[in-house]
Amino acid sequence: MSFKVSLTYLLPQTWLLLLTGILSLYLARSGLYFERLTVFPETPTGASLNSLAFLFPLLLAATLIYLIVRSGHITIVKFIVRFSLVSATFLLSTWYLSKLQNVISMPKAVVGSESFLAIISTCLTAIMVLAVYKAGGLIHAFSSASIGALLGTFLAFSIPLLSAITLLGALVVYDILSVYRGPIGRLVGSMSQSEFTGAVFNLGEITIGMGDMVFYSMLASVAFSNYGFLSYAMSSLGVLFGVYLGMRILEKRSYLPGLPLAITAGLIMMLASILLTGQVV
Repeated sequence: MSFKVSLTYLLPQTWLLLLTGILSLYLARSGLYFERLTVFPETPTGASLNSLAFLFPLLLAATLIYLIVRSGHITIVKFIVRFSLVSATFLLSTWYLSKLQNVISMPKAVVGSESFLAIISTCLTAIMVLAVYKAGGLIHAFSSASIGALLGTFLAFSIPLLSAITLLGALVVYDILSVYRGPIGRLVGSMSQSEFTGAVFNLGEITIGMGDMVFYSMLASVAFSNYGFLSYAMSSLGVLFGVYLGMRILEKRSYLPGLPLAITAGLIMMLASILLTGQVV
């Protein structure tokens, strides 16, 4: 039976973008300065170098995983994916909770204590990771999307605007090359995607990459943190339109890179919102 698009397939992305808006508002209300992940200055050249600094590890990791899979050691890949997912979820949960004192009025002795952060972060991590690996259907998809929102919003608040936009644009090109000429495409064609649960998630007949969800979230959060709610809303609609268009193409193809259409449409809508409000790019 051939794949047919329905709006159900957009529910994880819709939840991702809604949660991204909530997390972005939460971080904005904290009023804190966030440490930058970038090394080079916010110039065109510096932003390009910052993008390469992010893309190179992605390419290296994808290549290493492909080589491990090709050598027949799929168990190692499963361990790496699960360890990375658990570690990232725990660290991100702790990071978000550490901002709680600046958002709501709670005793600093409670919110700021390491034991409080560790206990709550462990519980949140356990719930989300168990849902990713043990649940099915929308619970599985929504849990994966939630982790994507945590990471995407974190990146948006930790990478300066020019570097963030340059990185998103570079990821469009990287995704196309990686899927059609690089290690991702070879992995897709060589084995069942269910082996990579944690790096991807399934909803019905389609498999969606966690990386795609992270960067959808990052784009929407960049729009929110730099240009406000209207820009966030419009860029989110652009992302959803791009995802839907990609799924329509999937009705006739076996696989498709998830970033190009969604990120391009989201960036266009963000630019349109900036022009509508008369803000400076």
